[in-house]
Amino acid sequence: MRRVLDWFSGLNLAQKVLAVLFAALFLFSLSYLLTTVVFYLGGIGDRADSPIEEGAAPETASPGGSASAGTAVPNNELSISSARWEGEKAVVEGTWKGDMSSVHCDLLEGGTSGKPTRWWDRSVGTKMNWSGQTFTQEFVAVKRGEGEESLDPQSRHGVACSAQFSDGWQVSDSAAVEGRPPLKR
Repeated sequence: MRRVLDWFSGLNLAQKVLAVLFAALFLFSLSYLLTTVVFYLGGIGDRADSPIEEGAAPETASPGGSASAGTAVPNNELSISSARWEGEKAVVEGTWKGDMSSVHCDLLEGGTSGKPTRWWDRSVGTKMNWSGQTFTQEFVAVKRGEGEESLDPQSRHGVACSAQFSDGWQVSDSAAVEGRPPLKR
């Protein structure tokens, strides 16, 4: 030990700072490696009774909070069954499963991954058949002079619908609109 102290006292200030930093880094690395080995050999973090290894679905946090033991993903579904042009309007029909609060659909220019268009009148809402768990959305043109936007009749169009469920979950679906939009006015 005396030899180490004699060696250390023979260093200049910069060498002493570097030697102390090197020793601190070495001790930190050594303690990290030893802790990792102890945890690995002790089996911490190696749980064979986790739900995933037993074949169960992983726990999923609900949108409003964190997952807790026994939390299950609800069987909420939304499905677009039809999307088509009918003359001057696009009509979307679909179904759902679960305790839904609302559904909202958007008309997209450029296909299902396109951008929402402002061509349609937002005051025309989605019609809901609560007992049959079906919905219909009609996209009709905005009246002249109310921020209208014309549709490109050569462009592909899509719809994207999302449903909000009473348990806080949201489910979405999209589909291509069959047929062609009306010609520009």
